[in-house]
Amino acid sequence: METSIEDNIKYIYLDGLNLPVKRFAISKESLLMAIGITTDGYRKILAVQLGDRESASSWREFFKDLKRRGLKGRQLELGIMDGLPGLEKAFIECFPKAKTQRCVVHKLRNIAAKLPRKIQKDCLDHVKRVFYADSYEEALERFKDWKKYWGKVAPGAVQCLEKDLESVLQFYHFPKQHWKILRTTNIIERAFKEFRRRTRQMDSLPNEDCCLRCVYAIACNLNETWSKRRVDGFSPRRKENAPIVA
Repeated sequence: METSIEDNIKYIYLDGLNLPVKRFAISKESLLMAIGITTDGYRKILAVQLGDRESASSWREFFKDLKRRGLKGRQLELGIMDGLPGLEKAFIECFPKAKTQRCVVHKLRNIAAKLPRKIQKDCLDHVKRVFYADSYEEALERFKDWKKYWGKVAPGAVQCLEKDLESVLQFYHFPKQHWKILRTTNIIERAFKEFRRRTRQMDSLPNEDCCLRCVYAIACNLNETWSKRRVDGFSPRRKENAPIVA
């Protein structure tokens, strides 16, 4: 997607989707994607690019391309991602003024992997309360209670959350009406669902060019749909000098 990008992105969602692409043989390749939320509340796919999802260098080049096309990050406040080390490292290097938010859903999966099946449900139900508190301070108190209760029974699960706690709770430092969209990478996951649906009938994409043409067409279609409706939590801006109705 080589169109210019207006530097009015407030939040950005980042992830990679594996797609079967045929080169010498069929292989799964990662499609790196960025979806931005503008300052006035509209979402837009900013870029799609084939690359190595595990590589910080691939993400670094991805971000350089975003900057070249106009995304300087002057209004960028938060990057929402799944916690992949290479991605987070590259993002912090390229947009040092922005904060990072680890996806709560991905973190819960990480915690679940540290738990015996017999206590998994109870422990996860308890820890979910941390992410639905009324304030950052209350979330910390709920985490302390959870840690105290489960610390000896499931120390691995507790450590899994504790080491990334600030990043997972970063959304609490933003407007409350935005918490729902900032907790997780659901916005980009729903876009991926549409990409999978539209490419499911093909066993593989014949080549790189075909892959990018296909995903570009899907991205344009989604952007057209999204341009007609603001994301939940954003309200139309009041025009200057317009009266405020009580």
